[in-house]
Amino acid sequence: MSRNRGGSEAEGIDGKRLRMLREEQGWTLRELAERTGLSMSLISQLERGVTSPSLQSVRRLAEALQVSIFQLLAADTRGYSYVPADRRRKLVMQHGEISYELLSPDTKRRLEVWLGTLSPGVTSGEEPSVHASEEFILVLSGQMEIEIGDQRQVLGPGDAIQYDGSQPHKIWNRGDEPLRFVSALTPPTL
Repeated sequence: MSRNRGGSEAEGIDGKRLRMLREEQGWTLRELAERTGLSMSLISQLERGVTSPSLQSVRRLAEALQVSIFQLLAADTRGYSYVPADRRRKLVMQHGEISYELLSPDTKRRLEVWLGTLSPGVTSGEEPSVHASEEFILVLSGQMEIEIGDQRQVLGPGDAIQYDGSQPHKIWNRGDEPLRFVSALTPPTL
């Protein structure tokens, strides 16, 4: 039932920011490649803004650099945390079947809030996510099935769930309409 297709793209990856984060760690391209399992060529292309990575590649980079995925996206340089709906930083994958919009634009804070949208029949990823965070989800529309560890729960509009993100977890859109939900994580880890 899950249509987790290849060809996922992360739009808006900030290559300069990726390079800055790598250099802050004191790592060469080779060292980051070894830590992520990605090729030096791909990382170089990302840093130069020549290509877009898969979701798995973005997750590997963020995990190795110990930052949120959203910290790899173009930065909001205003001095406050207001973000109009049409100026949210977005991560779009699987040909538009999955999208995440950052609702809390300041990635230096201890809380990250984002709006997620999954097309019908789509899952959040091939493998369950695991990260050191506390996570909260509120379903706005559609039907979500979430697996946390070895347990599953179905949520509909207005339903909420909170859990320890260090447990393997994965979500599916089991309905016939787009699934829209708000997720809050502390500390930021997506």
